[in-house]
Amino acid sequence: MKCPYCGGEMEQGVIENQNEINWKKKRRFFGRAMFHEGSVVLSEISVWKGSAVVAHLCRKCEKVIIDYKDGQCDFNRKK
Repeated sequence: MKCPYCGGEMEQGVIENQNEINWKKKRRFFGRAMFHEGSVVLSEISVWKGSAVVAHLCRKCEKVIIDYKDGQCDFNRKK
């Protein structure tokens, strides 16, 4: 994948966590997305597997990109 910022080559990898991985407008004490309006779940929590999303890293720009369209980034997505 080409970096949209510098045009360099990006490396594919994963971001992992023990809990749900989500995006929220600002940091909150309670992290689950269902408690915050406008939140986006990037990876559902799994007691056995944790959570993980596919991410692309540009070492030159120091940017990380997660494409969450249709839940394709989520290793725990229901197929």
